[in-house]
Amino acid sequence: MKIEFASTNDEVLIKQLLAECGLPYEDITSAHLRHFFILWEEKEIAGVVGPEVHGRVALLRSLAVPVRYRRRGFASQLAHKAEEYASSLDVDALYLLTTTVERFFADRAYRRLDRNAVPAQIKETAEFQGLCPASSVCMVKYLKGT
Repeated sequence: MKIEFASTNDEVLIKQLLAECGLPYEDITSAHLRHFFILWEEKEIAGVVGPEVHGRVALLRSLAVPVRYRRRGFASQLAHKAEEYASSLDVDALYLLTTTVERFFADRAYRRLDRNAVPAQIKETAEFQGLCPASSVCMVKYLKGT
C-alpha cells in the first residue's frame, strides 16, 4: 500500500471511483488533480482524496474508498494525508460537505458548521453551488488551532 499524488493520467480512474461511491466528479479537472492523493493497493486504486485549495482555506472533497477496501483504515490514512498536505500549504481550515459520513469526520475533530458561516471562497465552489445537495452536512476542521 502506498499513497502518492495523482497525475492527470489517473483522471478517468478517479472519476470512476467517485461515481462508484456516489460522489460528485463532474467538475474534476487536471487543476484539481494536482492536490489529489491516491492510495494504491498493488496496482489498484484503494482510495482517493483531494483538498480543493483556495488560499488559506480548502474544501476537503472526494474521500472515497471502494467497498472491497473499506474497514482497513484507508479512509483515515487518506484524510490524515490530506490534512497534513493542506497544513503544509498554510491552509488554516478544511471544510467539507457530506450526506453519509458525518460520524467518520466527527471522530476526526471535524465539527458541524452552518453553511452560511463558510468563507466566500468555499461557498463559490461547484460543490457548494449545487453538486452537493442542500441537505448535506457542512463541517470544518481548523488545522492551525483556531
